[in-house]
Order: sequence, then C-alpha cells, then structure tokens
Amino acid sequence: MGSLPRPDLPDGPARDLFDELHDLHHEAGWPSLRDMAKEVGCSHTTVSAAFSGPRPPRWGLLELIVEALGGDTERFHQLWLAASAAPDDGQRVRADPLVPEPTRRPVPPRELPGDVAAFTGRADQLAHLDGLLDRPRTAVVVSAVCGTAGVGKTALAVHWAHRVADRFPDGQLYVNLRGYDPERPMRAAEALGVLLRALGVEDAAMPHDVAERAARYRTLASGRRMLILLDNVHSVDQVRDLLPGTGSCLVVVTSRASLPALVARHGAERVNLDLLPRDEAVALLRTLIGARVEAEPAAAVALASRCARLPLALRIAAELAVSRPAVPLAALVGELGDESRRLDLLAAGEDGYTAVRSVFSWSCRYLDPAAMRAFQLLGLHPGQDVGVDAAAALLDTGVAEARARIDALVRAHLVGEYTAGRFGMHDLLRAYAAERAASRPEADRRAALDRLSDHYLRTATAAVRVAFPTGVARPPAQPFASSDEARSWLDTERSNLLAVADGGYASQFSAVLAGYLEVRAHYADALTLHDLAYQAACAGGDRVGEAAARNRLGGIRRLMGHYGLASAHYERALALAQELGDQAVAATARYGLGTLCWRSGRLDDAREHLAAALACWRGNGDRAGEGAALYRLGTVFRRMGRYRDALDHHLLALATSRAIDDQVGASRALNNLGSTLERMGDHAQAFAQYQRSLAICRELGNRVGVAVALTNLGNVNSALGRFDEALHQHQEALPIYSETGNRVGQGEAMHGLGLLYYRWGRYGEAAAHLRQAAAVGHELGDVDLECTALIDLADTLRAAGDPGEAAAHYQAGLALADHGGDRYLRARALTGLAHLRCAAGDTASAERHHGQALAILTDLGLSETHEARASLAALRDPVGIPVG
Repeated sequence: MGSLPRPDLPDGPARDLFDELHDLHHEAGWPSLRDMAKEVGCSHTTVSAAFSGPRPPRWGLLELIVEALGGDTERFHQLWLAASAAPDDGQRVRADPLVPEPTRRPVPPRELPGDVAAFTGRADQLAHLDGLLDRPRTAVVVSAVCGTAGVGKTALAVHWAHRVADRFPDGQLYVNLRGYDPERPMRAAEALGVLLRALGVEDAAMPHDVAERAARYRTLASGRRMLILLDNVHSVDQVRDLLPGTGSCLVVVTSRASLPALVARHGAERVNLDLLPRDEAVALLRTLIGARVEAEPAAAVALASRCARLPLALRIAAELAVSRPAVPLAALVGELGDESRRLDLLAAGEDGYTAVRSVFSWSCRYLDPAAMRAFQLLGLHPGQDVGVDAAAALLDTGVAEARARIDALVRAHLVGEYTAGRFGMHDLLRAYAAERAASRPEADRRAALDRLSDHYLRTATAAVRVAFPTGVARPPAQPFASSDEARSWLDTERSNLLAVADGGYASQFSAVLAGYLEVRAHYADALTLHDLAYQAACAGGDRVGEAAARNRLGGIRRLMGHYGLASAHYERALALAQELGDQAVAATARYGLGTLCWRSGRLDDAREHLAAALACWRGNGDRAGEGAALYRLGTVFRRMGRYRDALDHHLLALATSRAIDDQVGASRALNNLGSTLERMGDHAQAFAQYQRSLAICRELGNRVGVAVALTNLGNVNSALGRFDEALHQHQEALPIYSETGNRVGQGEAMHGLGLLYYRWGRYGEAAAHLRQAAAVGHELGDVDLECTALIDLADTLRAAGDPGEAAAHYQAGLALADHGGDRYLRARALTGLAHLRCAAGDTASAERHHGQALAILTDLGLSETHEARASLAALRDPVGIPVG
C-alpha cells in the first residue's frame, strides 16, 4: 500500500519514535492497515491513529504493532518511554487520557505459598539458584526446576523464593498451572488472568484476547524487580506467554518435563531434581516423626526406601506414623510393602504418576468408608475449589456431615482449605480421586454430578432473584439474607457455575446467569456460556433453546460493539420464534433489533420492533420486559424530536421498574429520562436523574451502568461550565468502558471529553478526542455517536480557525443526520454551516441555512430557538452558537 502519512512533529523523542515506526513499516514491505489490524487484533483506524500521532500510542498497542512488523520490541519500548516522558511545546506530554493508567496496588504482591516445614537437603540446587541472583541481566532469566512427580520441585522453588524474597522488592507472583491435570490444565489465558489480577487488574478490566493479556502483563512487569514462580508446567506452550519482557524479573518454572524448548529458545537454566539421598530422606523422617526414628534406625531407613526417597511419599508416610503413635515403624514398613514394586518405578526413571498414585493410596487406606467416598466424589467436581454447601449436595449429606468428612480429608492431607470455608485438591490428588471415583457405579457418579449441578442451578437462581429482582417471586426458602450476600456468592462461584454448565446444564445456566453476567460486565464468560447453550440446543434439536441462546449471544455482542454479529443472531432468533409461534422469544429478538436499529439511524424500524416487543410483553404480563421496551422507545422518540412522547415513555418505564423492584431497569430508565431532559435544556433535572442512576448502579455493582451515569453527569457539568468536575467524571468513566470492552461507551466517553475540551477552549485536545469518537461510531455503525461527534468536531475546528475542514465535517454530519432522521442534529449542522457562510461573506446562503435551522428548532420547541433567531437577525456576527 506504500508509506503512511507521518505526523508533523519537532525534533525530539516523539519524532524519533514515529520515524523509527514508519521506517519499520517500510522495512516490513509496507503492509496495509487492514493487514496490520488483522495481525494485531484491532480496527484499522486504531492502527492508523498509532502511526499518525501526535502523541505516542499506548504501549500495549505499539508493542503488538512492532511484533507484527518483526521489530525489536525492547528498543521500541525504550523509545516509547523517552517519548512519553519528553516535554512537548513547553509542557509535559500527558499520558493518553483515553487509555487508563495501569492500576497499581499500594503493596507489592506477596503471593508465595507458605514455606515448606522441615525442608531438608538440596544444598547444591539452592546454591545454583542463588548464583542466578548476582548475574548481570539484560533479558529475563528463567530457571526450570525439573523432576518427577512428588520429588519436591515446588518445595525447593518455594523454599528458595522465601530465602531471597527481599531481593525482589516489587513483589513475588505465584501460579500453579496444573500442567498434569488430565482434564483441566490451566491455559495461558487463564494464567495471565491470575497474574494480571495480582498486578492490580480487575476482573471486569481483563483483556479478552491472549495476546492482549500477554502484552498488558509484559507492560506491567516491565522495569519491576519481581520473582515469578510458575509451578507445575506441562510444556513450553503453556508458559511462553507468561514470561516478562525485561531482565528486571526472574522466573522460576517447575515441571515434570525437561522443557527442552524453554532451554533452547528462552535460555532457561535447568535444575534437575532427583530423589533425596538416603541420609537426607532419613533426616526428613526424623524431623517429621521425631524420636521414634532414632529408636528404630533400620526401620527408618527401610521406610525411606519404601517411599523411594520421594519427599511427598516421605511426608505422607510420616503423617501416618504420627497419627498412629503406638504402631512401630517396622509394622508400618510391612504394611507398605505391597506397594513397593510400584514405588520402585520412580527409581527406574519412569513416569512417577503410578507411584504417586500408590503413595496417595496409603493415606486413603486409613479413611473410613464415608470419608473415602467423599474423597472420590470430590474428585468429580469440575471446579478448582468447593464450598461446604456444594460438597453436601455432591455427597448427598447434610452440611454438618459434609464438613466432618472434609475435615477428615484435610487431616489426611488429601484436601486443602484454600480460603476459609473453601476446599480443594492439587492436580495430582484431584486426578487420583477422580480415578478412584471411576471404580464406583456409573449411576452413582452421574447422580452425584446431577445433585451438584442441581444445587448450583437452584442456588444461582435464588441468588440472581435476590441480587437483581425483576418482579419474579423469591424462592420461599431462599438462602441469602441480602442482595450483597447473593452477589458475593455469584462472584465467588462464577468459575464453578461455568464449569458445571459445561457438563450438560448449559441452557439452564445460560438463562439464569445472563442478567448477572451482563450487569457485572463478564462479557467473555457470557459469550462462552451462551455459546455452550447454543451448541447444546442445536445438538439436541431444541429450536426454542437455539433461538433463546441466539438472543443472549446477540445481547452480549451488542454490548461489545459487534453490531453485525448481534444483528445476525437476533434475525435468526426472530425467524425461529415466528416459525415456532413463541411470542416471548420473538419479543426479545425484536427488542434487540430495535436497539440496533436506533443506533444505526433506522428510527422507524426501531420504533416498529420496539412497539411489537412492548405489545407482546404487556400481553404476557412481563413487567421487566415492558419497562425495558418503554425506556428504549423513549430513546427513539428523543432521537425523532418527539420530546414529550420520550418523557412519557421514560416516566412510565421508571414507574414500571419501581413497581416490581427492578433496580437495573430503574437505573436505565433514569439515565434515559435525564438524557431527554438534558436535550430539552433542563440541566438541573437531568443532573438529578443521573445522580439517582449512579447511586443505584454503584449499589448493584453495575460497572458499565456507573460509567454511563458518570459520562452523562460529565456532559451536564461541562454544559454548566463546571469543567474540573466534568473532567474527573469522564476520566473515571473511560477506564471502565475500556476494561469491560464496551466499545460504544468508549466512544461516548471520548465524545464527552472532546465536548468538554471544546467548551473549555482547549481546541487541540477537543479535536483529537472527537476524531476518535467519530471513528468509533463509524467503526460500530453507530450513526448517533458518529454524527454528534462530527458536528462537535466541526464546531471545534471552526472555533480554532479551520473553516475548510469544519465545513467538510458539517456536511458529513448533515448527511448522517438526514440518514438517521435526527432533526435536532440536522439543525445543528445547518447552524454551523450558516456561520461559515456568514464569515465567508455569503450572506444569502447563511440566511438560508439559518432559516432552515430555526424552523426545525421552533418545531422541536427547544430553548436554542432564541439563539437561532438572534443569529438570523445578525448574520454578520461571527460568534458561534453554544453546543446544545
């Protein structure tokens, strides 16, 4: 495609950065913007903006572009740091306000597990690891601690990490990658999520794409002196994206595999861990068991041999000895003798999994039948931890009895209490427990999983009804005392609910959790769950289920700004529902299509779809749906200039939502009511409605709702000249949109900031933000956003003395306003053109445009009519009309 336009910048670090970026583009053969965007995973307009300046793009985006072009990311990171810190026109370059600063925890993460009690031996390996500390590092140093299962890899790594923790003042991170779990090893994306949370990134802020997560992780780790312990790795593919990009960090990896690719490609230094020497094995038994080892030295040596000198086996055997103080060690050695052939496999250099299984069996041998059954069935649980209530359902017992059985397993070191009241097993134990469960009858296992799924579904249903009521009666014996408690349960169990849904309950959980996942902005989880429901419905020939799942997929795609995909899901759902005669599913599809239509400027189609949805929901007695259709219709009427109809619909929507205690619906109705009042010039009342909506959304934990209310409050404050307050509100809202992946919200926040800077007289910043807002609107096909941003951009350029470009944007905005049927925006575009014609001396054209604008504003009954009349009376006055 050839070269891209370069920004016109003075000599300095910023120009150096952009010159090198454009040179790299040339060296890569001038790939097109679309090709680069596809490689990077964003829009071509975003890539174009990264090349055009005038300020450095965010590092995560620049890093991906440089990687796509085959450049040196470390060199560009240094250039970016210099450019971001350099002065610009006598002032310090501001960080891009559209990109939130990484959240930094006030206290560095200290995530290492507790040091291993009675750690013994391994002096050579510890010395080798110590030697890594004082080497000069220009790239990240990786040490791979390798050895068979149970040999003490994690114990060594954790023990050494505690010894040297003070050498890493910026924190110590730890992730168990569960590499040898036969069914659910941790994927790179999941591990990156764990690491990013430790570095302060909230769940709702988590990037969805693996490459984006890895880039964010490298950015946050850059320059920090951190120790990163990646435990139980299966392969280099599992860990490659988890390596930082700079030498300030040191990474320790543990694995049963030798990881040759990690050594060859990433320069990892392997620390091989073998069985404990005999003396050290006996010394460990002595520390753990005590004086009985001294009293029976030969038996202690034999016991160490029976355990194959494997630290995990030694510790389990020691616990057995301690729990049976009257049994001589020699008798214990005899009892374990039947398993010695399997344990010898470790010494033969084979995979230690079989031997580890045998070691676990020793502990299970002394469980009573009820505890043994509990251990086996807990191995079937698909999640990483379990609460006592869920365990009771799985075991088909009361809560007290389930807790007693779990306590027995904790004492036997077969289950760990990870946090208060939540229990789990590490990957080997879980695999062993599941294998033992396979010996139970299929009907027994299926019944246990069905009880677990029924428990989660029943409790999730109750939690959603309590946390987000919509007029549906609560269960008579609901388990939650408050909405906060219900939301907390949903947040805690979210990963378990998704895991259980994957086991055959996808359609039910999709229906129950849809509202929760939307309100809490867990869009990626919602996509996964609803797609599972869609696949299950298709596989089972359930056409009603398919339509319902498509409606939910359409809703999430719409929120993420994927309007084309959303429309396709809604259209197919509507067609299926009409074929089947399912009016409720059809109404949901029409509501979604109506929402998409008003955003794309098809207001008549939007009104038709929404009116049909409203009629159906009213007929079915669905008050929550009725309220939603009412406030959405109000939005359409506002766009059409029918403000009284808009107010009536918003007020009726608010009353409907309040009547059924639908707080989510009430918050949305309040926001829409405020928008109509703001358009009508009643800023005080609009401000009050936005504040009410904000309070509800904060209480619900509705992050996107909070951001919408903040954006609206910022717009009102900027209209009233309260610029500092407005700036704070917009800057608080924008990161929420970015973190949750809400694209239309990002565009609205950019527009709000641009409009604020225009009113503030900071035209350069205003134009930059408004251009980005218009680009987002164009990318999404959101006519209202693009049109408004273009007209405000034209006002900004006119005020800044650029009439030529201003005229072009007024004309583009006018065309979009006509396409979308928004007469108010048409009047604004005509007014701007009239001022330009007047300034150019074309009085006739100016009078014609002013007259057309005045006719529209008069018909709409807006306060701006007076200003338009004044402008028409004084055509030669170049002063602009304030933006409404």
